[in-house]
Amino acid sequence: MENNNKVSEVRLPNENPKVRYALLDELRGFLVLCMVVYHGLLSVYSLLGIKTADTLFEFFTPAVPFFAGTFIALSGMMCGFSHSNLLRGVKCFAVAIIITVVTVLGSEFMGDIAIRFGILHLLGFSMIFCGIFNFALKRVNKWVGLIIALGLFIIFYGVPTDYPDFVGIRNIIPSEWYFNKNLYPLGITSPNFYSADYFPLFPWLFLFVAGYFLYKFHFVEKFSSLFKPKRIKPLGFLGRHSLLIYILHQPIIYLACLPFI
Repeated sequence: MENNNKVSEVRLPNENPKVRYALLDELRGFLVLCMVVYHGLLSVYSLLGIKTADTLFEFFTPAVPFFAGTFIALSGMMCGFSHSNLLRGVKCFAVAIIITVVTVLGSEFMGDIAIRFGILHLLGFSMIFCGIFNFALKRVNKWVGLIIALGLFIIFYGVPTDYPDFVGIRNIIPSEWYFNKNLYPLGITSPNFYSADYFPLFPWLFLFVAGYFLYKFHFVEKFSSLFKPKRIKPLGFLGRHSLLIYILHQPIIYLACLPFI
């Protein structure tokens, strides 16, 4: 998951550069912690066969789209605080490609742990998208942009075959596309496709863009007394270092499990 000091030290353009909006870091830290726990349960069950871990993993699975969606929308909102989204996006996507290479190679020894298009791929591409098209997005009315983005998110939510199809979008997508092995970044996957972490552009790009328009409401500035105070410092730390935690948490989990295999 993405991290950047300019984003972590969230501030508005006209404010003192030392002003921090700690609640945003803490919220992101909580979501990162949820991710670590969720992935940890899966790894413990996969490597050690502990049934309790699998039971807890299945219990929390229905909540994953909510927590992941909140993180993605929050990441989109933070694009409004940064003046270098294109550069941030390129760096994030580059890290995602490295993770893909490492996990594909690691699958030869530890089962299929390959991350072919995970949340870092999504966030990197989305930041690049907002960086390139910022000249157009900034001219769109915040209400119009937010409603359109959320509408497209709902419409395209059913593109991946394992997601609920609320509006029948799969009925108008040629069925042969779902046998194409190269369309998985769009959410169109062949039957044997697998990615240990999978967040395709459709529908999640539109939720990221919705977060971008959410920033334009400037509710952080309006309620600065709520967002500035530090409340749970460990969560703030996790939020400020979310990219590093995303990169390191799985290797650490695997290494912790190895002595018990």
